Amino acid sequence: MNVERKRETMPVLVAAVDNDRMALLALKGILPQLLPSSQWLWGTGDADEAVAKALSPETRPKLLLVDMSLGEATGVSVCRKIRTRTDRVLLLGITAFSVDTYAERIAAAGAQGIVSKADIPQLAQALCTVTAGGTFMPRPLASARSIALPVASRESASSAPLASSVSSASSSSFASPAGNPTFRTAIEAHRLLANGGTIMPDRAVDTDNPDSAVPATDRTTRLGAKEAETLYLLSRGMTYDQIATQWGVASSTVRTHAHRAVDKLGAHSLAHAIAIWLSR
Repeated sequence: MNVERKRETMPVLVAAVDNDRMALLALKGILPQLLPSSQWLWGTGDADEAVAKALSPETRPKLLLVDMSLGEATGVSVCRKIRTRTDRVLLLGITAFSVDTYAERIAAAGAQGIVSKADIPQLAQALCTVTAGGTFMPRPLASARSIALPVASRESASSAPLASSVSSASSSSFASPAGNPTFRTAIEAHRLLANGGTIMPDRAVDTDNPDSAVPATDRTTRLGAKEAETLYLLSRGMTYDQIATQWGVASSTVRTHAHRAVDKLGAHSLAHAIAIWLSR
């Protein structure tokens, strides 16, 4: 009975990797409200450090929150590295951008779900669902209604610390995923990835777009025009901001093209992706 009581009172150890320092501080501060049974373990902005800590028994969290944009690395690569090695860490993707940008790829990398940082109620639901052993699929835009936390103004952002760190993100955070990504439990995802397998998305075939039926893992070397151009311009020494100015878009758009290229090429970092692309 004492053992059972101890298990019931043991906190859920939570860690996070996010290269936005303010977002890490906000997550740490709001976590007790979102998941009362949790205890903050650590936070880092470095992808390699996060992987190392997640795999070490001394610093391993029960749940790792993984931001999708980590500078030269990506949240997708962090999830894949961890899930290939262990099933003892639950992985929940978080993003300030549209969840449909990453949903399919992070599901294929072994995560248990993905959620927008800006939707506090959904974030709380995702934390509870994943820590209970389930998987979390973000609701589509059509059902988002008014529950999403406003981030358009300084006034609304100041009432929610986490939202203020993503106030410059896309307002379409609840766009419906292009397909139906299959989020699996940590045990099942690890079994598939550790044995060299892949996690297949459940997708309908679009007759107007044959590639919609092709798993993402079979399209890793097919860079889009913008993805290839992004790698080319970065290889010439241009920054995200300079490319964005040249194209007349937001720097976050350029960053998204770069991260997609990293994932499609199966690279470990942006520098690695550029090296692979230049060697072709």
